[in-house]
Amino acid sequence: MVSPAGDEWEALYRRYGRTVLHAATLAAGGSAYDGWDGVQHAFSQAWLYLTEPSRPPVHNWVGWLRKSAVRYVVQAAKSEARALPLLDRDQQQDGPLLENWVAVKEEYQGVLKAVAALPTRQRQALALCCIAGCSVKEAALIMDVEDGTVRSLISQARQAMPPRRGEETGDEQ
Repeated sequence: MVSPAGDEWEALYRRYGRTVLHAATLAAGGSAYDGWDGVQHAFSQAWLYLTEPSRPPVHNWVGWLRKSAVRYVVQAAKSEARALPLLDRDQQQDGPLLENWVAVKEEYQGVLKAVAALPTRQRQALALCCIAGCSVKEAALIMDVEDGTVRSLISQARQAMPPRRGEETGDEQ
């Protein structure tokens, strides 16, 4: 007999496993090997979280899992840069799988089309803050508007963008 935590964990994995894998693989520079490590870490942390009754509920599991997997991949990459490579590591698995490249390419093309369809000011605010890495203050100076206007434009742009494959829309909760 499976525990309620086990049922919930299994449902989380079935629902979000691929989404978390895509995010972790992307964060790992396309390495499916490292992406799977991130997925394993995220779902093992979810298991620990689900079996600890004193923890508050998670309201956005997909975000929580993605963040956990990506953080793990980034931290592992930092550690790996300082470590000696293992001789028995399967080098063929270290590269991206074709299926992952296709999924990333399709998602990227969809994002480009959605960004191109945004109104000009929303597109500018999104590009300055989310692509160019400008702070809200810097973007506001460049656009000659108030900080709050930039935040509002980014929020409107994000709401206008279609959800990425496997991403929650927020309507389900």
